[in-house]
Amino acid sequence: MKKTAIILMLALTFVSLLSGCTRLPASVETGVKPSEYTGKLSAEEMKKENESLKTELDSKKLELEKLEKDYLNLAKNNEAIISRLQEAESLLDIVVSDDLPDFKSEGTDKNSIISYLNDSISSLDDSYRKIEIIQSTDSKILFLTTGYGEKFSQVFTWTIGEDKPSIIEGASFEKSGKWQWLLQDRFIVIDSGSGDKKIIDAENSRVAGEFKAKGEIYLLPDTSTVLIQNPESNVFSLYDFGLSSDQELKLDSKNKYTSFRVDDKDIIFEGTYKDQGIEYNVSATINIEEMKEAYSIKSIDETGANENMDTIESEDSLDGQSDNSEGKTV
Repeated sequence: MKKTAIILMLALTFVSLLSGCTRLPASVETGVKPSEYTGKLSAEEMKKENESLKTELDSKKLELEKLEKDYLNLAKNNEAIISRLQEAESLLDIVVSDDLPDFKSEGTDKNSIISYLNDSISSLDDSYRKIEIIQSTDSKILFLTTGYGEKFSQVFTWTIGEDKPSIIEGASFEKSGKWQWLLQDRFIVIDSGSGDKKIIDAENSRVAGEFKAKGEIYLLPDTSTVLIQNPESNVFSLYDFGLSSDQELKLDSKNKYTSFRVDDKDIIFEGTYKDQGIEYNVSATINIEEMKEAYSIKSIDETGANENMDTIESEDSLDGQSDNSEGKTV
């Protein structure tokens, strides 16, 4: 019995020694040893933690979106400032330029172009240089500069949708000259002040004819023919700027008429002259339609002056424009 007890005690001592030398491996899941493990989260706690992380992520996304919007707004503001600076430089160039200015607008719609030109006009209030808008339509804007280059006037056309205008070739004249509508919204007559005149086709933005004349000229209704007076011989003639042809009027005492006036459907020529100390008055009346027939005056469609244009209004509609230099005389 005593021997058995000794054997049992030795066995227990051996087992005790073996257990003291044994080491468990680190946890595969947590990477920590059993003595370092403090416990694990419950499913509810893990859910709350995930929700907290999601809320924080959403907040960061909102902050990022706000920063992106602020950046885009700043970029747009910078572009707007740069655009305004460029337009200001352009306006300054218009004021100080000795030569024809380089017009250029960021906005190419009708309102933007007109606003740009009006700003340019305002910039020239105290300058001898001028800008004048002649006509604005849905397709283009016609305007005039005065006092640039060799101090002459130049007509421009600005097509809607373009960022800059074009010069109408030949549509220039001395600063002392003037312009008027020959036929409202269709033809402009430029008077250089020295007898040289030019007709601008406003619809097609081109010079339609050039001639010399003194005093008033008159556009025969529905034609491209004007009644003019030769500045040297005083003889009246009919100049067709569509055909570039000139026909002298067959009038008695042809070089003694000094003026004419339009009275309804007639043209009345008047003048005075002296013979052996006696002063005489002369007068002649010609019906407009009879004049057109007698001199084979063609309609504007037949002459080709109306190329790419709508037919000019009928004579009745022309009568409705009688507030412009007695209807059709300038």
